[in-house]
Amino acid sequence: MKTAKQHVDVMEARIEHYFMPHIKARYQIQIVNDKFDNSFNFFFLYKKGAENTHSIPIRVIKDHDWIYFEQIVRELHHRVNFTLRFTGFQGEIWQSNGCNIPHYM
Repeated sequence: MKTAKQHVDVMEARIEHYFMPHIKARYQIQIVNDKFDNSFNFFFLYKKGAENTHSIPIRVIKDHDWIYFEQIVRELHHRVNFTLRFTGFQGEIWQSNGCNIPHYM
């Protein structure tokens, strides 16, 4: 099994490929809890001006281990300076502190 750092290395490389700083652009990472496939899906979202939002898949984590997931999210949050948007996590909590997983971080 890959470490959280190795997963984030791959995500960071894929983000760098698509990231082009722009004055009127919005960049986010969307993390989706896919309950049907028992996986976590990570997407790089960007929107420039009046364009539609573009969604680029950057990683799928097939292991639905919540502690491992939290390590990946912490490492990602530490290394990229984008808003993290969580989808499909209603009622789920962080294993480290028992707090609800927010919609945004």
